[in-house]
Amino acid sequence: MPEVVNTTPLSGFSTLPDEPERETAISVKNVSMIFNMANEQLNSLKEYAIALARKELRFKEFRALDGITLDIKKGDVFGILGTNGSGKSTLLKIIAGVLEPTKGTCAIHGNIAPLIELGAGFDMELTARENIYLNGALLGYSKKFIQDNFDDIVEFAEIKPFLDMPLKNYSSGMVARIAFAIATVIVPDILIVDEVLSVGDFMFQKKCEERIQSLIKEHNVTVLIVSHNNDQIERLCNKAVWIEKGHMRMLGTAHDVCQTYRVLGGHTGSKKAEERVFSTLTSPVQPDESLIKPLEADSPYAMAARLSSSREEPADTVVVAFGEYEMDGFLGAGLASALDAPVLLTKSDGIPDATSQEIKRLKAQRIILVGKTPYCDAGKFADALQAATEVRCDVQALSADTYEGLSFAVFDYALQRGLWQGPAILTHIGCMGDMISLSPYASERRCPLLIKSPGKPLSEGLLERIAAYGNDRLLVLDSEEGCPDEQLAPMRERGIETVRFCEDDAYRANEVIRAWIEGERGAEGLTRSFIAAPSWQPAYSYTIGPYAARTGALVVLDDPQDLDSVAHAIDLFESRRGRIDLITFVGSRTQFSPLDKTMLAKAASAIDEE
Repeated sequence: MPEVVNTTPLSGFSTLPDEPERETAISVKNVSMIFNMANEQLNSLKEYAIALARKELRFKEFRALDGITLDIKKGDVFGILGTNGSGKSTLLKIIAGVLEPTKGTCAIHGNIAPLIELGAGFDMELTARENIYLNGALLGYSKKFIQDNFDDIVEFAEIKPFLDMPLKNYSSGMVARIAFAIATVIVPDILIVDEVLSVGDFMFQKKCEERIQSLIKEHNVTVLIVSHNNDQIERLCNKAVWIEKGHMRMLGTAHDVCQTYRVLGGHTGSKKAEERVFSTLTSPVQPDESLIKPLEADSPYAMAARLSSSREEPADTVVVAFGEYEMDGFLGAGLASALDAPVLLTKSDGIPDATSQEIKRLKAQRIILVGKTPYCDAGKFADALQAATEVRCDVQALSADTYEGLSFAVFDYALQRGLWQGPAILTHIGCMGDMISLSPYASERRCPLLIKSPGKPLSEGLLERIAAYGNDRLLVLDSEEGCPDEQLAPMRERGIETVRFCEDDAYRANEVIRAWIEGERGAEGLTRSFIAAPSWQPAYSYTIGPYAARTGALVVLDDPQDLDSVAHAIDLFESRRGRIDLITFVGSRTQFSPLDKTMLAKAASAIDEE
């Protein structure tokens, strides 16, 4: 999906009250900043002069800021948010007087201490002692002022034992300590802080925050902070503005702006989807937190083990697939469902600890290893498992050189034992989102999975297996281009119905597949349990099919970075408001933020009529 960056103001753009009684510290009025960028490279002054004489010197305008208007009151702690390249630092430099705006005005009431580039003006060959005087002079401090405050600077920077060591021997964090200590030794009217709180170690960052808070509380200093750390902005600031690609998107309390930026900032998606997400975020509906069930893990291997652990009883047989490859995972999950066995994931270069420990907990006697040759080696796996757990299992490998061949090996193994029940699924390599969406049905109905070779017609072996299986339906996860309808004609001639799922994007396909599955369930009614699964981290979802089948859940593809996917999820949950029992969030520990979960719970929660 192409990236869509929205820059227009959000509805409810400003949530700040008018405060005419408070003194204004900084007044930015309709400020724009335009930089000229040369359209071609000129390598010498001569080339420049010739191009200028011929009137061939052309520039491309880059609008870093476009019509920014802000009034910052005395004593405000004002945060500025935005993605990289949005003009945050440019705005600070205009306020600090480093740059003159192309248009508009910027009025400052009071003296400024700018912390825009920590360490600028240091000489790395000089000692820390010498650099304190040098950097202080560059900031406009007299020698006497530095002498009077020297001990305070050294004490804050914690560099007393290293004062006479050349700065080139210092770490970048120690240099940052010195720069911050020098810049904040005075009490300014206005303090400008540009990303400097992200340098140094944790204790130094905490110390910097404490000094800034001291300036605010004890001296009523007006502070401007630019940071990519939303939590820091929300913690330190009372007001904030979000600037995106030079445009103001939102102005309000730090809490409101940070909450909105967490959900929308830097995300892709259509304007319509963004409005949908924003309206849900700001709606007054109280979320039912009991609907949220996080199912998180540090890796896909740990996730598969956690899903397996929901089966408390021991298992004689366990299916293990290779988690680095999506088709291995889907084939393994399908076979596990047919065998009513747990499915786990492993690596081609070793068994993850989560996998080996879960095999030990299950007291497995037999393992079916699913993967392509040469990395699918039963003997090596058995030896590695025994070395890790002192458990010796009988390991059988189902393997082939191609994914079509591997799907045949899995298909034949279960067909010979009469394990398949539902319609066969025909798919292709890379079809991850649709496979994740269909996986609850595939596991529930015990559907065999067949993989066609890319760029080739359906092979005789594939057609023969579909015919030999004897089910009267074939589910096709491929486009007309990838699997032309005429290639499916032999199926229809044998009385096999073909149902094709193919949409413009994975999220629309997810809607269609969910609706189809519910139609197949018929009298069972609408689903009340859902699994929110990320398609951009698909390895976490390879093995959710058996879990979804056991819990009766369906999958909602939801990638918080893609607003279109979030809007799809919101539409689903709002259409069933008050009729959803559980939303299980599957993914890494950083995949879904607490706000992402709460927002979907809000969409699903019943509305209190009172």
